[in-house]
This record gives sequence, structure tokens and C-alpha cells, in this order.
Amino acid sequence: MLTIFRKMTLSFIGITLIVGCSNHTTAKDLTSLSVKEYAKCVVHKNSICKTDLHPNNEWIATGSSGPNVEIWQRDTGKVIQSLIHPDGVPSVKFSPDGKLLATGGYDNKVRIWQVSNGELLNTFSGHTGMVVKLTFSPDGKSLASASADDTARLWDLASGESKTLSAHGADVWAVAFSADGKSLLTGGEDSIINVWNALTGDHIKALTAHSQAILDLAFSHNGKLLASGGDDYTIKIWDTSNWQVINTLEDDSYSIYDLTFSHDDSFLVSGGRDKSLFAEFFQYHWQVESEENDITIRIWDVKTGKVMQRLKGHKNDVSNVNLTSDSEILISSGADGKVVVWDTKSMLTR
Repeated sequence: MLTIFRKMTLSFIGITLIVGCSNHTTAKDLTSLSVKEYAKCVVHKNSICKTDLHPNNEWIATGSSGPNVEIWQRDTGKVIQSLIHPDGVPSVKFSPDGKLLATGGYDNKVRIWQVSNGELLNTFSGHTGMVVKLTFSPDGKSLASASADDTARLWDLASGESKTLSAHGADVWAVAFSADGKSLLTGGEDSIINVWNALTGDHIKALTAHSQAILDLAFSHNGKLLASGGDDYTIKIWDTSNWQVINTLEDDSYSIYDLTFSHDDSFLVSGGRDKSLFAEFFQYHWQVESEENDITIRIWDVKTGKVMQRLKGHKNDVSNVNLTSDSEILISSGADGKVVVWDTKSMLTR
């Protein structure tokens, strides 16, 4: 669970709790096809590990509870740049051309860095809560940020000016630009997905199909589909022409934290919480782990909605999943502090 971001209430020995029960069993098709593993994040029981993959498919940016953001080589782990922050960094995102890295901090600020030399180019202030997710517009001229202050912001990178998007009644956890850059979507703790005009910041529509917090949003590359996931344990696939749900993906799984489509939009990768709230409570307080509860990544067939593969390799929640541009390599990062590189091509052709 995103313990660092969000509160959990349970009921055990006089403590008031809200617990989720589960019939989670060990899957028969678990795979362990990781190519490499790196211990790249500063983590403790309250933290996460966030990553983004550079457009060159070779560099990875990592942010966590530590003050440093590292840009490093996928094949060797060698650090290319180390970017110093005053506090931890729960969000990192490369620009589409790979020249910039945006970081969002626990100090409520957004920073823009030059990747080639690690120079800090700009610091954007305005949020009053930590910045939990970032995304660039397809043309790289704008940046959207989601914050625990119940708002999202749309930043003009050239001027540094921003538009505040206020329609959520609670923390905003997810933000995504449409493939054509005309729409911006935000998802929040209030279980609502809001659709905005990405040019003007005007509110267009509220989507209410989820019953719990929205934790991530991802558009297909062709722009025809939207995937949304969160605390109601489902992934919903939307037709972006009319904003109607056309499929709901469900498995024996829990909260969905991150989503990404393959380059041809044929499959969808999800990462999330690896166990029920009750099991999470025991791991959080007493470090109780169970092998059958560490399935944190799933690969879904977009057309059928069926699970193609279930992956095990992380020992705690998966914060991010990233695919290379040919979708043959998957990079995942989790609250166990690990960044894992998977051979997607091998696992899907078995």
C-alpha cells in the first residue's frame, strides 16, 4: 500500500481498523524471468520507489525517500547523474525528447533538470502538498503535476506559469495527457476521474465508474483507450471517444498503482499492492511475509481482458512499471527498494 501517501485504518486488539479479506492463492503460472535486479532506492516501512525510463531505453531515473535522484544505466547500474534534493522525491518523469527530467518532492515543489549535465533549470512552487505524480505533454511544452493538496497543476515550461485544476474533493494521485495532447485527465482519492481541456485548463467531464481511489491513469498509444486503476482492485478500460467503460479487468489482486500499455497496445502491464490490507498490516508492523502474496505485476491481454502472465520478484508493493519502446523489456520498482529488469519478450512467447 502507498503507506507514505495514504492512511490505513485496521481493527486489531483494541485498534480501529478497516480490513480487506482475500482468498488469494498461489498462481500456477508464476514466472521469475528477471534479467537483473538493482537495489536503487532508500526505503523503510513507510516508503516507495519511483522510476521512469528514458526515451533512449537505456537510462533509468529513480526517486525515493532519500534526498538523491539518480539517473543510471539499465545494463550496468552505473550512475550518470545524481540530483540533490532537500527532501525525498516521490515522482520522476523524463520529457518526451529525453533532454529534461522533472522531479516532484515531499517539499511540495516541482524541479526541472537538464539530463545531460544534471543542471537544475527551474523550480516551480505553488502546491501545498507533496507532488506525487508528473507527466509531460506529448509536445514537451507543458507539465502536469498531481498533489496531495487536492489539486493538479498544468505548468508552462517556458514561462513557469501554472493553471490550478481544482475539482477533486481529496488528494490527487493520477494524471495523464491524451495521446494528442488535447485532454488531461486526473484521478483522486475521491474515486473520480476528471477530464480537462489541456490547453485552457477548463473542466470538461467527471467519470465515476470506480468505487475507490484512482491511483493511476494510462492512455493507449493510439489514443483510443484509457486504462484506470486504483483501490477498488479493478482496472477499467475506457473508450476515449465517448468516455464509456468497455471492459473491467479483475484478478485475485489488490490495489493498482501503475499501468502502462505495450507499444502496439496489445497488452497492458499493471503493478500494485501485493496483499490484502490485513496481510499488509502484519508485514508493516511485524515484517511477516508470505511467498504466495508477492505477485505484484500482471500482464493483461487488452482485447480479452485476461491475464497473460503473473510475475513474482518483488517482496513489497510495486510503485512503477515501464516498458521499453519495443515492449521487450519491462522495468519495475517497488517498496522493497528493488528495481527489477524483466525479459518481456521471453515470457510472452513461452
